[in-house]
Amino acid sequence: MSTVTSHNQEPAGFAELLRSPLMLAFGALSLAFAPVLYAYLTQLWTREYYQFFPVAFASTLFLASLRTSQEPDFSGNMLRQSLRGAAILIAVTSTILGSLRSSPWLCYIGYSLLFTLLLDLWKEQDTRRRLLYLALPILMTVRPPLNLDERAVQRLQLITSRIASDFLNVMKIDHIREGNILQPMTGVPLMVAEACSGVQSLFTVMFIAAAIGAYRQYSIVRTGLLMSTAIFWALLMNVGRVLAIAVAQVRFNVDLTTGWKHDAVGYVAMGLAIPFLLSTDRFIQFIFGGIPDDPRKYDRINVFVLAWNWLFVVPAESSEAKKIASSEQATWSALTSGQRGMAIVVAVAVLLTAAPAWVLPGFFRSMPAPPPAIPAVSTPPEAAEAPAVGAASRNCVDDQSEHRITVELSPDAATTMWVTV
Repeated sequence: MSTVTSHNQEPAGFAELLRSPLMLAFGALSLAFAPVLYAYLTQLWTREYYQFFPVAFASTLFLASLRTSQEPDFSGNMLRQSLRGAAILIAVTSTILGSLRSSPWLCYIGYSLLFTLLLDLWKEQDTRRRLLYLALPILMTVRPPLNLDERAVQRLQLITSRIASDFLNVMKIDHIREGNILQPMTGVPLMVAEACSGVQSLFTVMFIAAAIGAYRQYSIVRTGLLMSTAIFWALLMNVGRVLAIAVAQVRFNVDLTTGWKHDAVGYVAMGLAIPFLLSTDRFIQFIFGGIPDDPRKYDRINVFVLAWNWLFVVPAESSEAKKIASSEQATWSALTSGQRGMAIVVAVAVLLTAAPAWVLPGFFRSMPAPPPAIPAVSTPPEAAEAPAVGAASRNCVDDQSEHRITVELSPDAATTMWVTV
């Protein structure tokens, strides 16, 4: 990777970074979507494999504040301008539909698109590249539709169980595999679906790969390649975790299925994934490294070489190229008063689409509610003396896993209790 980073400018203080135009724009956007963020991120925290999102927001904002220029750049070719318009249209439509249907997920899609659009409007101070590549960690916090993330989790559980079972056979450790449960001949069963599934680490390892790409200023294409290899490393780490627990249980009579020992095994497996990702990154650099193109050796610059370097390499712009690029920029100070007013009106109109989220209570109804307390069951004296001759009936009440169980103790008396399962 050919990266040229200059530090001619004096480092700005933390307060100055927070007062940068990009950070102020992020603050205004987040404030407009505050109820949406609260409702959606509260739901997201209940899924362990998405609990990296605070680090995703913190790292993205930190890197953006360090690298951003002072003024947005509204310039771009016809394709980029069309994509910006489409992103605004999709974000507004998704936010309106989400507000009407009280869907934090739809509104969060609009927030993520506007977040990405802001990154595309600002450039780095040194390389004059757009900050669009920083959007990948944030986009990873958007759940795919139709519960595709849960399907991927279940698929990974099944593959992990099969591979771990094959390795146990090679190691001559007798066991029985029933779905995602491995039952050694000695010891407790190992539930790959819960205790050692590693599904918590699949999305986390993918986020680490996205964070590496954002830190090293990789293009979205190259970061996507690194994220695709994270799936393999997550699978390998989880197979190793299952094998470590099984071998410790059978060969050394050490229980690693509960307590701090189980957590330590998971952290060690997660820690090993980081150097493996860095090693894979160097391999990708060897395969997809930049191709030098010296115009003095050719009649004209090779277009294919430029395309290759644009996809996989951080360009090292010369001073002359920076001057040409800066002269073509449509910065805020270069806009006319009418253009500035139009940009402000569009920004305000887009932010107002999230206004219904402040008054519609559906967002907060969709958040997970705490389980209801089980009241004490009082049994009449005559019912306590009578033999239990009836049968229990179980009827589902709602989708919160709450069931009403009616136990008929006698033909004349019945006791009803609420159980959360």
